Amino acid sequence: EDAQEIRVLNRVLRWTAHGIRYEADPCHAEILARELGAAGPAVRTPGTKGDKARVEVEEELLDEAATRWFRSGAARANYLAMDRPEMAFATKELCRRMSAPTVADAAALRRVARYLVDETRLVYALALQHHGGLRVFVNTDFAGCLRTRMSTTGGCALLGCHLVKHWSTTQKVVTLSSGEAELAGIVKGSAEALGLQSLAKDLGFEVQVRVYADSSAAIDICKCSGIGRVRHLAVGQLWVQEKIRSGEITLCKVLGL
Repeated sequence: EDAQEIRVLNRVLRWTAHGIRYEADPCHAEILARELGAAGPAVRTPGTKGDKARVEVEEELLDEAATRWFRSGAARANYLAMDRPEMAFATKELCRRMSAPTVADAAALRRVARYLVDETRLVYALALQHHGGLRVFVNTDFAGCLRTRMSTTGGCALLGCHLVKHWSTTQKVVTLSSGEAELAGIVKGSAEALGLQSLAKDLGFEVQVRVYADSSAAIDICKCSGIGRVRHLAVGQLWVQEKIRSGEITLCKVLGL
């Protein structure tokens, strides 16, 4: 006869006979869809990779009122994306343009809102399970930003079959090869995995960590000792080699598909 539903920062958690149901605060998606989604028909994805022709031309900056509108909408979408992994990349790109948004950026925000018209709610179904360890999948889009040629690192962490964390972040430097970009992705994923492993230990249970990547070059760098022929790489990234040698992290190859 205990309560079967609670709200934490307006996130809804429900206890059921089959496990936990978890949902982001639905009002943010509803507000974005209602206020901005009428700009066009609903779309199936919240963002696109960008248009090279559009980037190469001078873009018109938004006026002061439109800039405030853009920042408010982008911040709301970014908050929602913490619980909506499919929105992480699109909203991350919006937030990169906060300082000087353009007409094209406003169109990108409206696209996110149009996506939410048909996808207002997302409920996680966390079924009862024997977790079987922590699996972290990482991938990197090498030089994906058409403006800066910086890469984006994306990843997700699963405890058994439950998604417990996700991220989409722009790398801080321009990498010189896909192998170097993927290495940064593995390092990011390994750091997130060790943080979750430590959290699990605080909660009283041990988890084994496996990190999955599709770059043979980056995996080989991580499994060797030292920087070898890749002296241009930051030595600070290679701490992951010691974690792999000690067995704290198992690094695995996964198909790019």
